[in-house]
Formats: sequence, structure tokens, C-alpha cells
Amino acid sequence: MLTSVTAVIERRTVIASDHATHPYEAGWAAEAVFFVHAEGSHPQLLIQAQISPDGINWVDRGEAVVLEPADEIVALELRRFGGWLRLLLRGADERNKATVLVHLALKG
Repeated sequence: MLTSVTAVIERRTVIASDHATHPYEAGWAAEAVFFVHAEGSHPQLLIQAQISPDGINWVDRGEAVVLEPADEIVALELRRFGGWLRLLLRGADERNKATVLVHLALKG
């Protein structure tokens, strides 16, 4: 039987510049899916997964995904990653803020 966990990484976080989500330790998991949900109007957001061996030093993993202004939610899948995960969100600024909710679903 697989083990699964869903965690809320960001809850209604207002971003107005490049933003890295809270890191999450997930070394036990074999696969991960980030769900990024933008509430209300928002600019185009470029969302990049990052991995880390220690939760301090980060490297991009996989292809970035784009959350268009007309979309509310996007998913980003990962396999074969290190012990720690986070997302880097780019595209918001002081004039074009975004309010995001980020879930991380893990299976191992």
C-alpha cells in the first residue's frame, strides 16, 4: 500500500515579487504534485520546481509551468527528486499582485 500526504504549503499568500514557497521535506516520497491556485485576478505566473539536498541550497528541477491570467489552477509533477521541495513563482510585482494557495500531494 502506498503512503500519501497532502500538505498546504502556502495559504492565501499575497506575492508582489519573485517568491519561493516554504520548503517541504519529502525524501520518503517517490512522486510529488504541486497544485498552485490563484485567487482572483493575477498576472501571468511562471512556476519553477526546485529541489535541495539540505533545504538551504536549491536547484531548478524539470520544466517551468505557466499560470495564465485566465486560469485559476495549474499542476506541476515531479519524480526522482532530492530530500526537499519548493516552488519559485515569478511574474508578480507591486502593481500586479497574486494571491496563491499551494498544495503539495506526495506518494511513496
